[in-house]
Amino acid sequence: MTARKGVQASQDEIRPQRCDPVYGCPPPTEIVCIKVDKVFEECILTRTNEPVTDLTGIAVGPITDVQCVSAEVVEEPPYFVTTCVILPGRRVKVTFFWRFTFRFTDSTGTKTFTSDPIMEEFTVRLTRAGERGLVPECDVFLECLECFLVDETLVKCCIGKLIAFKLISRVQLLVPAYGFCPQPEECPPVGECPPFVPTWPPFPPQIFD
Repeated sequence: MTARKGVQASQDEIRPQRCDPVYGCPPPTEIVCIKVDKVFEECILTRTNEPVTDLTGIAVGPITDVQCVSAEVVEEPPYFVTTCVILPGRRVKVTFFWRFTFRFTDSTGTKTFTSDPIMEEFTVRLTRAGERGLVPECDVFLECLECFLVDETLVKCCIGKLIAFKLISRVQLLVPAYGFCPQPEECPPVGECPPFVPTWPPFPPQIFD
């Protein structure tokens, strides 16, 4: 519940939610010191790959249909681990492995194909890279955009990549606050029967002529 202008909300009324578009948020009750990861510099890099898969020897007869399923980062230690490092010259490099999956239909039906892990590297320049106390963080997001036939056995997939490069440091910040978070609500039941609240009497009254 959001307090209106000039009205102080009690502590138990303040819960995580959007502020009122007219009256805004209630005034904070304290200023606290928190320890968090602060982002000092960041940028994003977007790329699209178009790997071509030859299904000769896998598909039976010509392929008649193909559909994107997914693209994902592969992290299976000790071989496939995403790394994010600072290089000389104020550069940050990310190295990761990824794979994609699509479905195709041939003369025997619909099948699923998953590629072998593919290594990828990207390097960007961040002006504060190398400064004392700042460490790199790289987040990779993948999406299988579309797959289509090049010919009867060749499949091309468009894989979108979004890589977020960040320089972060663990710091203590002063922020306005409302005290500790209230106790959350009970979770809704899953897979349980609804409560039975019978109407009494269980049978409608009998009307006799």
